[in-house]
Amino acid sequence: MGRKKIGLTSGLNPLPALKMKSCLIGVGAKLDLPVEVVESNVELPLDAPTPRIALADRKITALIALEHLQRQGCEAAVLADIKSEPFLDELRKELEMPIVSLLAKLDDKVKSGTIQTMACLGTAVPQEFFAEHFGPAVKWVSPDEEMKAEFAKIQNPCEGLRRNGLTPAFKAYLVKAGHELMAQGAEVLIPNCSQMARFVEELRAEGLPVEDLLSDAAEMAVASTPARRPKPFKVGLIGGLGPAATVDLYDKIVKATPAKTDQEHIKLVVEQNPQIPDRTACLLNGGEDPTLALFHCAQRLEADGCSTLIVPCNTAHAFLPYLERFIKIPFINMQQAALDEIQNKLGTRAKIGLLATTGTVQTGIYGDKAKAMGLPMFVPDDVHQERVMAAIYGPQGAKAGYTNGICREDLISAAEYLVKTHGCNCLILGCTELPLILDESDDFEVAGSRVIVVDPTAALARKVVKTAEDAYAATGIR
Repeated sequence: MGRKKIGLTSGLNPLPALKMKSCLIGVGAKLDLPVEVVESNVELPLDAPTPRIALADRKITALIALEHLQRQGCEAAVLADIKSEPFLDELRKELEMPIVSLLAKLDDKVKSGTIQTMACLGTAVPQEFFAEHFGPAVKWVSPDEEMKAEFAKIQNPCEGLRRNGLTPAFKAYLVKAGHELMAQGAEVLIPNCSQMARFVEELRAEGLPVEDLLSDAAEMAVASTPARRPKPFKVGLIGGLGPAATVDLYDKIVKATPAKTDQEHIKLVVEQNPQIPDRTACLLNGGEDPTLALFHCAQRLEADGCSTLIVPCNTAHAFLPYLERFIKIPFINMQQAALDEIQNKLGTRAKIGLLATTGTVQTGIYGDKAKAMGLPMFVPDDVHQERVMAAIYGPQGAKAGYTNGICREDLISAAEYLVKTHGCNCLILGCTELPLILDESDDFEVAGSRVIVVDPTAALARKVVKTAEDAYAATGIR
């Protein structure tokens, strides 16, 4: 067996964490397995004005610490903090690195039926949490009000175990309370205070059946390291090319998702950068190269944990081959998504007309793919191509915020040319601004014919949803 790398949130509760570190190393030595304990010293704010803020402080501090440990490559992590137990599942949903519960070994004992009655020695976490956690298989002996009051004094951070350790007075009371709970039938005592968990050996020496939560969690982390959680599927969207097209794509993804609740929708991150240089100007006129700006967006989205990348700009796809040499996560290709749908609908009958920027036309990002698939594709002549460009870039074009009027007339004119001249039965709106002018349709009338109008943005949205649903089905993780 190799070296184990276990994370520990030392700053959250330093003294119990120090004991936990010793336990982790001790378990490793016992198993003849070297253990590297990686610590995160993010400290818990101590000035919370309300209990609810104090709880949020603890949750956020724990998550920050655990994220640090995950980035350090830890195989698992432990929190030597009993107050974190009620929200471990919330933390787990945000991480791939497994978190070992202080109650993990006790869970196994309860499932095996060896423990039937328990009691809490301390009140840091409400007993109701433990009752719900372990379920009906366990009966509970509850401390009386006088006992709870004494526990509160022992747990006080300024005057109790944290500051003074296990004083003779504290020890005497805990032993007395423990025996009273045992007399009422408790078989196991849970040290319901992280500071109290530090002194299990001393309490056990007095005949108390106190569960050693710190040692238990250390053993489970080292000897039975849980499996890593599958990475949740998340889409990275390089936006701003242009801003309205970005909104359009996101809207179409939302509408295409078969969700009945907010939580069933797709995780998606937008890197909105309208300052990326114009792609068409670069391709046609030697304008500023957008490669580095596109790459930097993709790099940030990859670092954010995205599973795949999408770009709501057809012309930008001409630059993807340069990015794909350095970005490890895949792009979902907009042109391929659109052409796949056309082939599925029309098969060998397809005669495609492409309405797109001159840059997109000249790069062949549609034409080359269509040719490889055996799909005939046609483009407007120079006069009508100018009208397509005017619909996109003109003073009253889509990039200027217009979606009707002159821009629509220009686009329809080019569509009529493709249908009349080449007999096209399918038109691709090959610029992400064009679906803002003309709707996708399976039965659009143009030049006396009925044609299919394909919106690559919508096709991309459908492909994203299908990819996400497949990922969810494979992992069970949203």
